[in-house]
Amino acid sequence: MKLRLLFVVLILSPLVFWFGYKPIRILAPELNGVDCVSATICIEASSKLDTASELYASAHAFTEKQVTSFENNPRVIFCSTPSCFNSFGFNQMRAATLSTFGIIIGPSAWDSSFLSHEFIHHLQHEKLGNLEVWFDTPQWFMEGMAYSLSDEREVLGEPWESYRDKFTHWSEGSNARNFWQSARSL
Repeated sequence: MKLRLLFVVLILSPLVFWFGYKPIRILAPELNGVDCVSATICIEASSKLDTASELYASAHAFTEKQVTSFENNPRVIFCSTPSCFNSFGFNQMRAATLSTFGIIIGPSAWDSSFLSHEFIHHLQHEKLGNLEVWFDTPQWFMEGMAYSLSDEREVLGEPWESYRDKFTHWSEGSNARNFWQSARSL
């Protein structure tokens, strides 16, 4: 009986995650109605593929120039409607990065600076490690770096503007060659 119960739990676990924790859908966006046209670009509306490809290339080049090279090129899901974006569980945001698993861009975030911001989060996970980012890295560093280095120039609400200022101050005092090592010791 216990073995059967364990078997049922193992079989049902993926479904529970799929319906209970929508961001996990980034792992299989095709099952969520999105077309993956390459290893790096998935898109809801194929008519916008050229725009998405240009955004990806522009933000990718900018981010590597501003920050560092990617170990693995991020997969980006481009949603052109709120229903697509919301189906991944990100109702209150414009864009989101889920570790190194993927980035999702909502309809109001089709902009190079937004994508660069998310690319920086991807790099943070690559360079600092997923668990470290989730549990040990201060929020001011994560968001401050992304806002500061993505070239987003709008005045931000709080606490985001303070995070950007704190990161800028911290980065001016850190050694560029040991940037990621210094970030690990925050």
